[in-house]
Amino acid sequence: MDPKGTIVFGSRGAFTEAILTAVAASRLDMTVADRDFRDWPFETLAGSQSLAAFLQGEPRARLRLLVAEPDWLERHAPRFAQLRQRHRAAIECRQIPAEFYRGESVLIADRCHLLRRAHHDFFRGRLTLGAPAEVEQVANRYDTLWHECTDCLGPTTLGL
Repeated sequence: MDPKGTIVFGSRGAFTEAILTAVAASRLDMTVADRDFRDWPFETLAGSQSLAAFLQGEPRARLRLLVAEPDWLERHAPRFAQLRQRHRAAIECRQIPAEFYRGESVLIADRCHLLRRAHHDFFRGRLTLGAPAEVEQVANRYDTLWHECTDCLGPTTLGL
């Protein structure tokens, strides 16, 4: 599958569909950034299955999460926690320092696909598929940001 094109979204439902489309188009590497991921479909059955399929599709698949406020993921995302438990080596989570967080949400897949939501308060944005030239500058910025962030979402607790 070699998707190409642009999808503009302006509602919560269209944002969710754009994320699922981007995850389905991903093969090897995905970097996602958001304030807290509460609006992302990671806790829905479709979102959880889509991420699991991505991580199981290629043995070297890797998911990097950059989150400004990790509390919501720690307390209210049991499906994502289970996914992290099953794919420990493939999922890394880091917290964005407050001085570096710009309010935008981003999904970068395979340095070829880019989903951008301009601000976490609004569901307006764009998904660009199959455009590595457009993705490169944003991908480089988030690679640099990755190195400025600290690990978060420690090992899951068994609750014993």
